[in-house]
Amino acid sequence: MRASRTRVPRERIVKKETIANALRRLGPMVNDLYDEVDVTTKVPLDASKLDDQCPLYTAISSINDRYQTPELIGRGGMKEVYRVFDARASRHVALAKPLAQHSFDHFDAFLREAHLTARLEHPCIIDLFDMDVDKEGRPFFTMEFKRGRTLREVLRQLRDETEQLTLRERLAICLRVCEAIAYAHSRRVLHLDIKPENIQVGEFGETQVCDWGMGVVMPHYEEQHDSEALLDPDLYGSLLDAVKGTPLYMAPEQKDRKTAKTAQMDIYAIGCVLFELVTLQSYSKEHRDAMQDDAVLIAIISKATADDPADRYASVSSLREDIKRYLEGYSTSVEQSSFVRESVLFYRRHRDICAVVFGAILIVTLSLGIFAIGLRRSQGAALAARDDAVQARLEAEQDRARMQIARYAAEDAQTEAELAQENAEEALARYLSEKQRSEERLVRQVVSAVSSVDDVTSLPLMYLHDNRQLALSVELAMKQLDDVLANNPPRDSEVWMQKLWMCFLVQDFATALELIESNKVVDDDLVKLAPIYRKRQTGNDFLQTDDLIALVKDLCKSKFSRAPLAEKLIVFDAEHPRPEADRSRIVQEWVSINNPNWTSPELTFNSTNRSVRLRGQGLTTLSRTLVRDWPPGVKVNLLYSLSPKKIDIRGTDFQDLQEIRGLTAHEIDISNTKVNDLSPLVENKHLRRIVISKGQFPQSQIAMVPKSISIRFVD
Repeated sequence: MRASRTRVPRERIVKKETIANALRRLGPMVNDLYDEVDVTTKVPLDASKLDDQCPLYTAISSINDRYQTPELIGRGGMKEVYRVFDARASRHVALAKPLAQHSFDHFDAFLREAHLTARLEHPCIIDLFDMDVDKEGRPFFTMEFKRGRTLREVLRQLRDETEQLTLRERLAICLRVCEAIAYAHSRRVLHLDIKPENIQVGEFGETQVCDWGMGVVMPHYEEQHDSEALLDPDLYGSLLDAVKGTPLYMAPEQKDRKTAKTAQMDIYAIGCVLFELVTLQSYSKEHRDAMQDDAVLIAIISKATADDPADRYASVSSLREDIKRYLEGYSTSVEQSSFVRESVLFYRRHRDICAVVFGAILIVTLSLGIFAIGLRRSQGAALAARDDAVQARLEAEQDRARMQIARYAAEDAQTEAELAQENAEEALARYLSEKQRSEERLVRQVVSAVSSVDDVTSLPLMYLHDNRQLALSVELAMKQLDDVLANNPPRDSEVWMQKLWMCFLVQDFATALELIESNKVVDDDLVKLAPIYRKRQTGNDFLQTDDLIALVKDLCKSKFSRAPLAEKLIVFDAEHPRPEADRSRIVQEWVSINNPNWTSPELTFNSTNRSVRLRGQGLTTLSRTLVRDWPPGVKVNLLYSLSPKKIDIRGTDFQDLQEIRGLTAHEIDISNTKVNDLSPLVENKHLRRIVISKGQFPQSQIAMVPKSISIRFVD
């Protein structure tokens, strides 16, 4: 994206001079301010002195048009890109906006690229600065403006011989592209349009991947999160026809829009770019098969561009590792490496060291030859003296043999003693090692059990598919706790408190009392409540409805804020069969606890059609924020345990539709309520119908409701 020089407007020069003059006046005034002003006292702001006291603030406040002097630098797909001056940040940025012929129904498709880019923070991926709507109501986003060239321009200059880059430097560019795409894949983002035009190369070789308009987010769970589903290009149908991708760099299976998008599609495109960097020719199978200069690079490219996705690299990181090993002089995964090949590669990596070693071997060989010649000359004289020495040596050998026998006996005794000591030390070491492993295993079990209970306490119910999931999580956590408690940890261990918490959740007050009577260190508030509700319990059965309601109220009054326990208690109790009227009473009390000003409360529930009706003034909320360290600020819906499909809250003081998130309700009646914002319905994929009063909302709000949701107006 090469930018041409533009003349700086005179107005900007005047503005910069004004700021500079103000800064020169600022120094002396700072000292006076520190001497004369008490910084703990809030002084009213005098608008007439803003220019003198806050020149930077004044300069920024006077900017009405932030992005100035637009200069068109590129157009393609469904957008055009301008080089603009950001007056507030005093820098040039790239501003993208939809082509003039695209209307409102294309705007979301245009903004996909900005949302995808915003998910990625990597030095080799273009940075997103801002996303907004201009005065004409058309969306735009700004990005980092790089002074450089696209890889397409670099390749063209290499072919024209107006640019000189070694093969190593070109492969380094591909490595940085691999790093960017590998990072994006780790964030579950696929690019799906990798080509030289979408790769920026800076003056010093810095490389960035741009234009994520074709990208998708791979699902993480069985069902995609709403924000990820909105980034699926198939959702936009013909709106993305202008950005279908480039056939030359598309994998064979990618040309079928119905085929699931995979990382192997990006690997294929990178293989095509790698071929072009190596050969300076456009990729084709014929050109690839005709390559003869480097067998290793041919094998790497062939594996990356295989027709069958299963034959390609398993990940971009694997492709990057092979290119890196090739550059560093190591064998790659696509080679059938032999000893000779490894030896040659070793010599290339350590050429200087090998030369020194070979030279040293030659010098040693010559020295040994010279020594052998001298030795042979002196051999004759030595033979004469040898015969005289033989007799003396025989006598000395006899004396030495007697001494050796004595030394061997002493050494055997010492060896036996040392062996006995070593055996004792090894036995002690094994004992200590096994003891340490046993202690570490117990610690891991404690941490795992505590973590399982924490998962149960902090699990947001909106992520559960049904109430049975909580029961399964409780069952697993109980098993892990019992396995740890079988080792009888110290009385002040955290697992005893976790066990007591779980006993309250499943209404097992008999076991809770056993923990308390065995003098375990647990929280005082639950110690006081356990004997009270054990007496109200018949056998080991669940509490009666009135007693359960009383327990929920007592937990919410606790100084330790036991609302998370109360909320999970209600959901877990839903597995226990109760009359429909009792279940409605439990939930009504739970709603009343969270709406203290609810007068004349009324909640009715019909289990046949799963409809809930609420009446009464002062009903303002249907959710509660649980106070906990992690995750912070978890919101739970007060009606969750009923799993309602139809909610009627007309005539109440209910205000915020965000609070019905996490429910799978199909219909909600909010007529004559205090709801004034319908935007939360945009992301609701379960709701099919809403009922509102005539004139309750302006037309702009009604227009925000998705077409999948029908609207019924009542008087």
